[in-house]
Amino acid sequence: MGADAQECAADAHRARAGAGIEAEALYLWAVCSAIWSRMQGFTPLIERRGELTAAFLRVALLDPDLDGAGAERELGALYAALPAYAGGDLEEARRYLLAAVQRAPDDARNHVVLARAVAVKAQDRALFREHLMVAAKSGDALAAAQARALLERERELFGGPAEAAQPIPGGPQKLP
Repeated sequence: MGADAQECAADAHRARAGAGIEAEALYLWAVCSAIWSRMQGFTPLIERRGELTAAFLRVALLDPDLDGAGAERELGALYAALPAYAGGDLEEARRYLLAAVQRAPDDARNHVVLARAVAVKAQDRALFREHLMVAAKSGDALAAAQARALLERERELFGGPAEAAQPIPGGPQKLP
């Protein structure tokens, strides 16, 4: 898969060089580069964050509806994936992903990425459920399957409701 992502990025780079900077080629290059960088670990992703962010912002200006608000979806995913010391920002991730949902509410991928990247990290169970329920009912079979799989892992990702009521070992004790 890493070789495929790297080849995808190279193909998009060649297309971009041959046809000038157009939204689709730039978007394809940025998506493939982000995938390849993530597969290599955080260091390459951190090193390319400025270039990736600039590319996605440019695509969002050129063609905001491309791939179901894909540029905003990818910006949100990028901000959520990066560690805070390297520019990661959960609120920026939320802002971009909510913008993608608003721009393309029928694109189930926007809902799945928002739930997976932001709701889980923020431990916002209501946001998680709301967006995965939309995605699970969509006509996008892959996104619907991903949504159902995440919903099945809800307890693992958020803990059970009874866990919140349990005393913290070594924590303050309630006096009788």
